[in-house]
Amino acid sequence: MITSDEKRATLLTLYPLFKEEVYRRRHEMMRWTAIGAGSLFTILLILLLAPTGRQLTPGARVLMCCGILVLTATFITAILQQRRRHQQAKRTLIEIEQSLGLFDADVFLEHRPLYPDQWQTDWQHDRSTILSCLLLGLLALLNVMAIAFFF
Repeated sequence: MITSDEKRATLLTLYPLFKEEVYRRRHEMMRWTAIGAGSLFTILLILLLAPTGRQLTPGARVLMCCGILVLTATFITAILQQRRRHQQAKRTLIEIEQSLGLFDADVFLEHRPLYPDQWQTDWQHDRSTILSCLLLGLLALLNVMAIAFFF
């Protein structure tokens, strides 16, 4: 059996690894959002500034719209994958923090825990993924509208 000191040492070793993983996955979600938004915005600018765009056949327009939608779906899938990994790392991090007593009152500070109780659940109500997906969806819609109405 593992002694309590060995368990604590293991938790203290794992804690910074999972903390870094939480931040890394959040960074990846923001990075994929920025890359996706930048790509879709660049495509929109090219579509609006291209002088020969009005010569596209209906088949070419449909193909371009499908390409925009596939590109958007790819970025959203990457963001959702990073979100899942972020949630898994965050859940494990909170379990480690609970095991270390960081949410227990009177362990580190008198009459209150070191970490506030809401930190255990706030991450479950994260709206940044919804905003990222809405941004990419809006830019995709603008691209499709540019292809459909301006060409």
